[in-house]
Amino acid sequence: MNSERIKQHRPGRGAVGDSRRRGPMAQAVRTVGIMLDTAARVVFLGRDGVKL
Repeated sequence: MNSERIKQHRPGRGAVGDSRRRGPMAQAVRTVGIMLDTAARVVFLGRDGVKL
């Protein structure tokens, strides 16, 4: 008998699935946070600190 645990993959889970489950307000807050993070990187590190 095989005693190894089998990890089952659930389709629809992961980065794409997570963003679809967020409410509109949570998505807006996340987007603003990403924009502020990017702006801070440009200010403190210059354009070399941002990968496009």
